[in-house]
Amino acid sequence: MGVGRRQVAAREAAFLDELVDAQLEFIGQLPMHRREELAEALALLVMLAQDHRYRAQGWISRRELRHRIGRALAGLDALLQVPGTAAAVLPRR
Repeated sequence: MGVGRRQVAAREAAFLDELVDAQLEFIGQLPMHRREELAEALALLVMLAQDHRYRAQGWISRRELRHRIGRALAGLDALLQVPGTAAAVLPRR
């Protein structure tokens, strides 16, 4: 894997880390009954960031990373199907 692709994977991991960090303060402001689904979503993003780091290190293939991204997106989609989750995660208009 080339240096450029490693840098891209590392930047994507850093972006996901920043996204999770930004949500940590928000999750603490939610009522307890609303935290679980968002915490699960953040855990999926943490694992996805780690997968990007694995790709940056050359430990997994691009194909495997795509597979893991698909699994994470399916997990996030499933969480959004839980009643009340979208209200906790998505901003009000």
